[in-house]
Amino acid sequence: MKISSGLNKQIFLAMAVVGLLPLLVMAFQNHYFARQTIENVEKEHLAFALRSRLLWLRTWVSHTRQDFYHLAFDDGGKKKLGDEEVFFAATEKLFKGHIIYRSISLYRPDWSLLVRYPQGLKEEVKRPSEKYRGKLQSLDGMFVLGDEYRNPGNEVLLPVGQALLNRKGEVGAFLVAEANLSRSLDRILADTSDLNEGGSYILASEEGKILYQSPVKDQDQSVTPCLGNQVPPPVLSSPSWEVQKTFNCNDEEVFFITAPIPEFKWLLISQFPTGSVLQQFEKYILYGLLTAFVTVIILFVLAQNLSKRLAAPLDELTRVARQISVGRNNERLPPFKEEYVQEVGEAFNAMMDALEKQQQSLIQSTTLSTVGKMSSSLVHEMRNPLSSIKINLQALARKLKDDEDYKEMAAISLIQVGRLEGMFEDLLQYSKPVDIHKKPITFGEIMAEVLAAVKAEADKEHIELKVEDKLQDFLFQADKENSCRALINLVGNAIQWSDAGSTVTISGRRPAGTEGTAIIKVSDKGPGLRPEQMERVFQPFFTTRALGTGLGLANVKKVMDYQGGSVLAENNPGGGASFSLIFKD
Repeated sequence: MKISSGLNKQIFLAMAVVGLLPLLVMAFQNHYFARQTIENVEKEHLAFALRSRLLWLRTWVSHTRQDFYHLAFDDGGKKKLGDEEVFFAATEKLFKGHIIYRSISLYRPDWSLLVRYPQGLKEEVKRPSEKYRGKLQSLDGMFVLGDEYRNPGNEVLLPVGQALLNRKGEVGAFLVAEANLSRSLDRILADTSDLNEGGSYILASEEGKILYQSPVKDQDQSVTPCLGNQVPPPVLSSPSWEVQKTFNCNDEEVFFITAPIPEFKWLLISQFPTGSVLQQFEKYILYGLLTAFVTVIILFVLAQNLSKRLAAPLDELTRVARQISVGRNNERLPPFKEEYVQEVGEAFNAMMDALEKQQQSLIQSTTLSTVGKMSSSLVHEMRNPLSSIKINLQALARKLKDDEDYKEMAAISLIQVGRLEGMFEDLLQYSKPVDIHKKPITFGEIMAEVLAAVKAEADKEHIELKVEDKLQDFLFQADKENSCRALINLVGNAIQWSDAGSTVTISGRRPAGTEGTAIIKVSDKGPGLRPEQMERVFQPFFTTRALGTGLGLANVKKVMDYQGGSVLAENNPGGGASFSLIFKD
């Protein structure tokens, strides 16, 4: 994925980070809490399985105890038999009724052997230890579990015995059986279907010696758990009924939980590898990773497209700005599809158009300023010779007043000299700065001086001057002298462009919704302004009159600009032109 510009790259990276960060946080959070939830469920499962096996184990011990109890105290209707005969019958009955005992031995009170079943047992049977014999003698007929030991076949044999009382209530014999725990507990602990794959049950003594361990199912084969004959110390010392973690001899992490059996000094343990718990979870992780990968690709594609859309207008703006900086001032931003970008483009183009106009105006102003300075110098240098020429022409006119031909020539020459004097005066007015002194003034005060100045010319041209005073006593800020000169110029132009017998209207009003603003408008009934004239009417030296200097309206605009106001030219709907002086505070 190619990134076209630095800005595009920054937007892309920002969006990618903003999009990826929540995705990564959610992925980590989901993974963590899902794992914790699964582990908690499996821990409860492990504890439940241990409780059920503990209940079954206690039931097995209880049934075994009951068997011995009935044999010890139930003579079975054999009162006519002697004590030893009753004992022999009980021993034979116990051996034939149970297959979980490897051997059953009957001892006299002095621990000499009376009988042993099976009678043809070839393997040597261990005589009970002194410690175990002492327990049987001290408990007076109570069922006693002994210390475990192993036979050559590596099976766990547990001494189980009880004292048998004779008819006098005295100990007549000791019945000791070798319980094969591997065979006895297979029905209780060998079934690990309620555990996860690799799980097992372990029965151990207080010292940690393993009495029984269920085989682990692995690929349909039974294997010995990785424990040996001794429970690891971390398991042996762990708190009861709390699920813990440890490592077995294969360095596999396993969950385990322990439950003590105090009356027998046993410890029941259930365990399974953590990997079996999370095996299915790991499969879902692969699906999650694939989904996350696809999501990241989609996110990157969306981020790239969106970054291009956001950066494209700025890239285009950069391109246009560079074009303008090398002199291509006509370059403008193209239209954009997005509305908000289009508004920026239109604002930029409008700004460039305004700057271009201001630049042209500045160039024109600079040019005119230079021309004005030169004109001022020329006028000062030419006024004295022109005055001398005028005086001489006047003298010649008086001398030749009787000669009609020369008299006319002298008059024409004097008219041209007067035109030159007017042009020089306009040049002087345009070239020198305007000294503005604004003060509150009324429309009536200005019109009094204007009408006094133009009344004679209007009467001569048979033009009616109509005044509409809607300002009344409203005061507005203006320089009286320069404003009167500008207004006299506008009224003089209106008189010159109007036909005899027509009316020139001079009105004063306030625009709606403004404060401190006044408009003085001069309207005539002349030919009006053509569109090309409207654009240049206030430019210096532009005139449509044969004897015009082109500086009258330029001076009007100059006066209004210096006052902070403006002048507006427009055509009247019914014909003729209007020029408005706009005064602002």
